[in-house]
Amino acid sequence: MNQEISKWLNDHQIEYRIDAKLNEFTWFRSGGTAKAIIFPSSIRTLCLVIKYLNQRNENFRVIGETSNLLFLDEVDYNFLVSTLKISRVSVDRANKEIHSECGVKLPDLSRLALLESLDGFAGLEGIPGTVGGAVFMNAGAYGDSIHRILKSVEVVTAAGELLEMGAEDLGFSYRNSVFRDGRCPHIIVRAIFHLRPGDQRAIGRKMELVHAKRHKYNDYNYPNLGSVFAGSIYRALAKRDKYYWLVSSLFYLLNYKFKIFRREAPLNRKWLNDFTVKRFGLHFEKQPFSDKTMNTIINNGQTTKVYVDYLHQVRELIRDDVPVENEIVEGF
Repeated sequence: MNQEISKWLNDHQIEYRIDAKLNEFTWFRSGGTAKAIIFPSSIRTLCLVIKYLNQRNENFRVIGETSNLLFLDEVDYNFLVSTLKISRVSVDRANKEIHSECGVKLPDLSRLALLESLDGFAGLEGIPGTVGGAVFMNAGAYGDSIHRILKSVEVVTAAGELLEMGAEDLGFSYRNSVFRDGRCPHIIVRAIFHLRPGDQRAIGRKMELVHAKRHKYNDYNYPNLGSVFAGSIYRALAKRDKYYWLVSSLFYLLNYKFKIFRREAPLNRKWLNDFTVKRFGLHFEKQPFSDKTMNTIINNGQTTKVYVDYLHQVRELIRDDVPVENEIVEGF
């Protein structure tokens, strides 16, 4: 890394790591190296870093938990700016608001909301991302979504200036916002949420149910990126193939466990996954997805090229029927 940049970071007492191996840092444990990962410890230092790197015309990317990003093994990246140390959160009951910095983790936010008996956060309990990333992609699950509880955000411009934007200006749609689709180049540094009192026991019960449901779909044996597509691959394929629709319907009919007022999905879809691979001619040397669902890629020791090839094959089959949640991070 340029000695001038190192000196600037040292002078401002900002932590950084040179030539960082991303397979030791990223959520999926993939990626080549980064010229440097910079760790601002406050919104003020984040603004300084962004302004400085822009003044130097350096290519960089701001990242959080990276739980939605697939970094490529064969790519060496430029500067990464991590928000993980910018993680203060507080409850302002006088103004009925929750103030959360961008690096706060969603499980921590949802548990704070539980302790404070605040509604609207329970479904976010198992999403392994940060508040900044959640606003960026309008994250949500099990009936709770960022756009329903967000009041406003504070953002930093390329010049290092702070601006406030109301939730109504963020262009929220399903898993999208003005930040994700590129209409707004600013970086989220703080989110202000509506404070909505609820029943603590009811909130707790929902969180327990959400946690149990996530265990049915998430693979906990390998590093993974959760659901790659924001919807069911199986349903999308069933729409295009009547025979597949019949076989997959029978699979679910025989494997769902029906109980009073609810049903439980199967813990394992290996048989259906094997049938899907054979029916649609998917090809790979070693299975790159979880037995629980083909919508979850797992890092079981293969190169990222295998995962990218698999995702391209699935995209060719389902086309645009199901939106993509995760992002493949190309070089910059």
